[in-house]
Amino acid sequence: MSHDQRPARMRVVSDAAANRGNAVAANAARTPAQQAAAAKAAAVEADAPKGLPIVPALLFLAGCGAGGALVTMLVVGSH
Repeated sequence: MSHDQRPARMRVVSDAAANRGNAVAANAARTPAQQAAAAKAAAVEADAPKGLPIVPALLFLAGCGAGGALVTMLVVGSH
C-alpha cells in the first residue's frame, strides 16, 4: 500500500458519555413548568406527518415519463 493510501490516524476530540451526563444533569435542573413545555413541544414535533406528499410525487413521476417520451421521440426521429 502506498503512503498516500494509508489511513490517517484518528484523534478523539470529545467523549460521548460526558456529553450524555451533562444533558441528564441539565434536564434534572428544569422546573416542572419547563419540563411540561418541553414535553408539549416534543409531542407537537411527533405529530408532524411523515413521508412524501402524494401530489408532488405523482407530478415528479409524470414529468419523468414525459421527459423519457420526449427523449425517445427525438432519438427515434433523428434516425
